[in-house]
Amino acid sequence: MKILKSIILSICLLFAFGIVSAEETSNGAQAVALDENVTAQDLGVQEPTVLPDSPFYFFKNLGREIQSALTFNPIRKAELREKFANEKLIELKKVSEKTRNPQAVEKATENYQKELARAKDAAEKIKDTTEQNPEVGTFLDKFIQQSTLHERILEKLETQVSTTTLAKIQEVRAQHLEKFGEVMNRLETNKEELQERLENNLEKVQGSEFKDFKNLEMLKALEGKVPEAAKEAIQQAQENALKRLKGDLESMSSENQTKFQDYIEQINGKKERQLEILDSLKTELQSNAPAIQKLLQTREKMIEQVKDEAETEACPQIAKPASTFCPNGRIIIKKDEKGCIAAFNCVIPAETNVTPGGTQACVALWDPVCGQDGKTYSNACFAKLAGTAIAHDDACKSLETGNSPQIREQIKSLVPKLTP
Repeated sequence: MKILKSIILSICLLFAFGIVSAEETSNGAQAVALDENVTAQDLGVQEPTVLPDSPFYFFKNLGREIQSALTFNPIRKAELREKFANEKLIELKKVSEKTRNPQAVEKATENYQKELARAKDAAEKIKDTTEQNPEVGTFLDKFIQQSTLHERILEKLETQVSTTTLAKIQEVRAQHLEKFGEVMNRLETNKEELQERLENNLEKVQGSEFKDFKNLEMLKALEGKVPEAAKEAIQQAQENALKRLKGDLESMSSENQTKFQDYIEQINGKKERQLEILDSLKTELQSNAPAIQKLLQTREKMIEQVKDEAETEACPQIAKPASTFCPNGRIIIKKDEKGCIAAFNCVIPAETNVTPGGTQACVALWDPVCGQDGKTYSNACFAKLAGTAIAHDDACKSLETGNSPQIREQIKSLVPKLTP
C-alpha cells in the first residue's frame, strides 16, 4: 500500500512539475518561436535533400535553369525565380544547422545571393502594375508574405553563424531588403494601395499575438532601403502597427503584459531598433502607468543587452544608465567613429510638454527633426502641430549631449511626472 501511495505521489509531483515547466516555457518563449521559426512548408517548398555541399547539386541547379528557360510568361518566370530563392534560403538554413564549416555556409549564402539578383531581374521584366493586371497583384501579395519570412530566417541566421560568415549574411540581408522595397515600389505605384497591401499581407503571415512588434522592426529597416516614393507608405504602415500594438497592450491582462516583457527580452533582432520602438510605445501609452512601468523595466534590460553586444565587439566598457534614467524621454545611443557606444543620452522631445489633446493627430514614431525654434520633435508631424518649420532632419545638435540648458529645463518641468 505504501508503495502504491509513493507511486501516486511521484506521478502527481511529476505532473505538477510538468505544468509549471510548460507555463514557464510558454511565458514568452512560444511567442518568440512563432515569430522566428520558418519552415520550408511556410515558404511553399519541399525540404531539401540535396544541399550545395553535395557533388550532385550541380544537376539540381541545371534542372532549375532548364525549367526557367522554358518559362516565357514574365509573371510565371518571376514566380519561378522566387520559388528558387525560397529553396536556396532553406538550403542555407539547413547547411548552417548541419555544419559549422564557414566555407560551406558561405557557398550556400552566395547561392542564395545570386538567386536574389535573378529574382529581382525577373520581377523587373514584369511590365504591368497591379492596377493593370490582377495577376501582378496576386504575385505581389505572395512576394510580400514570403519576403517577410525571408527576413525572419536571415535575422535568425545572424545569431547562428560564425563571426567569419556573419558579415556575408548581413550583406545578403541588406540586399534582400533593397529587393523587397524596389519590387514593391515597381509593381504597386499607388502609395495608398501599397500601404494597404503591405499591411494586409503582414497580417496574413503566421505569427504570435506580439508580431506587430517584429513587423515594426522590419518596416523600420525596410524604410531605409526603399525608394523615396515608397517611404510614406512604409511610415504609415509603421504608424498603424504601433497603434495596434498600443491597443493590444492596453487591453492585455497583467499576466500577458509580463509575457510581452519576456518576449521582447528573448526575441532576436537589432536591440537598438527595438529600444527605439519601445520608447515610441511608451510615449503612446501616456496615461497607462502600469504598462509604462513594465516597459521601463524591459527597457532597462534591453539597454543591458545593447551594452553587452557592444562590449563583445572589442569596444571599451561603458557604465549602464541608472534605472531612473530618462523615464519621460527617449534614450539615444551615441556612438564613436569605431561604432562603439560613447554615451547613453536622454532626449526629451519638445512635444512632451504639449497637452495630450494637442498631439492626438500624430503618432510617436521616432523620425526626429529639428525645428527652427531650436527644439527636437519626434517627427515632422509634431513639428507641424507646433507651428514650426523644420530646420533639418535628425535631433537638434544642442540636444544630442543631453546637457543643454533647454533639456535641463525640460527635465526640470517634468519632475512631477516622473515614474518612481
